[in-house]
Amino acid sequence: MTRVLIAADDSEESVTAARAALVLFGDDATYTVVSVASERNTIWSGSAMEWGVPYPMAVPPAGTFGPPLVFPQPTTDAPIATAGELAERQADQVAVAADLPHAEVVGQVGDPTDAIIDAAARCHADVIVVGSHDRNWFQRLLSPSVADAVVHDARVPVLVVHAR
Repeated sequence: MTRVLIAADDSEESVTAARAALVLFGDDATYTVVSVASERNTIWSGSAMEWGVPYPMAVPPAGTFGPPLVFPQPTTDAPIATAGELAERQADQVAVAADLPHAEVVGQVGDPTDAIIDAAARCHADVIVVGSHDRNWFQRLLSPSVADAVVHDARVPVLVVHAR
């Protein structure tokens, strides 16, 4: 039985790569989908960033339009979701979107290349499948290709699936 590790992110290319893996390796393969997040991706209760943008605040002078506005304060400092939980949810979404049978989902935190290679070693993957993004030279300069790094550092074959 072939053990396939699929690297996932929040792009359609991840779903395309997962579907290609299913076509190539079939229902009999064992699938693990891993998504990697950074520590910055933790969502905190009551945080303005919980909604993606800071709360706007414009307060008129006291007594102008009635009683002063009262903004709710956070009730706890506990995280709603850790970065690892968010990554695991992302991996699950890709597995569901690609209709992978009985896929194990893994959420990792840290450097994407290292986490993908580590996950491949832990699940004894026979092959790693990654999607490829179309990016220009400037985008590659600011954000190096994880697929390229995995191809160069992995100890097992790597299948790079282009969205086209």
